[in-house]
Amino acid sequence: MKTALLFLACITVAAAQFWHPLHPCAGDHECPGAGYCCRFNNVIFQNLCELKAQNGWPCDPTYATSCACADGLVCMPNALTSEFVCQIEAEPAA
Repeated sequence: MKTALLFLACITVAAAQFWHPLHPCAGDHECPGAGYCCRFNNVIFQNLCELKAQNGWPCDPTYATSCACADGLVCMPNALTSEFVCQIEAEPAA
């Protein structure tokens, strides 16, 4: 059992060496899954895979400074702070 756990840990570490969250990219297709987007980073001046904003995270409605919100969320102004945050899209009243 210990050998199996050690083997799985080694595979996990090895897999992590091939891709990391701030991986340089040319487009969203080079980022893993729907949870990431390829966006220009103003700190190192190149495109990087970044995590899409989650519920309650700050966002930019123009997506100039952040990725789009994660699936099922929209970038909306917060009524209390007037900052934009990702929120669950409200269903229209019937």
